[in-house]
Amino acid sequence: MRIVCGAPPRLRVDAVGAAPVRVADGSRVVAADPTVGRMPAGAFVPPPGFSRETTIVRDAAGRWSQDGVPLEHANLVRAFDAWVDRAEDGRLCLRNELGWAYVTIEGAPLFVRAVSIEGDHVRLRLSDGREEPLDPGTLRLGPDDALYCDARGGRLAARFDRHAQVQLGALLDEDDAGVHLRVDGLRVTPQAVADPLAPRR
Repeated sequence: MRIVCGAPPRLRVDAVGAAPVRVADGSRVVAADPTVGRMPAGAFVPPPGFSRETTIVRDAAGRWSQDGVPLEHANLVRAFDAWVDRAEDGRLCLRNELGWAYVTIEGAPLFVRAVSIEGDHVRLRLSDGREEPLDPGTLRLGPDDALYCDARGGRLAARFDRHAQVQLGALLDEDDAGVHLRVDGLRVTPQAVADPLAPRR
């Protein structure tokens, strides 16, 4: 996938398995030629002479860059956030309907940006644009004192932003056994873990 940011072009990202894509300021992501380089979504081995490796990095704060150059185009950032996935070999990648390529992600693959609470039911608004119910059995506390949970059916870990974590405080309760969360009728005490990125399910 060849991505060009801005006009004139300032950055090119080459990844196998997708057509050349142009992202111009103020435009949406569009395929310049949807037949070029297209591969089946499940394809793992790239064609000869190509690689799925990239130098795209997202840091622990959620900022994308390539070769140290920040990727700040709003449409591109939004697309990359939505495309975060896990490849068949367990490594993190960017995946869309045209193909996929490896990326380096520091910290959690997803962020919980906000939560909505109805009674004791919680829905998560994730950094990839999706919304889904919280699986309370996967809540855990990382060494950074942030809450984490599993998302996408346990496929990826998600870290609660400070705002989302404060919102979840509305479900705090206390009894003789101590402070806990009451979610989906369950008494949940998130356990402190050394590696909060490891799936719990």
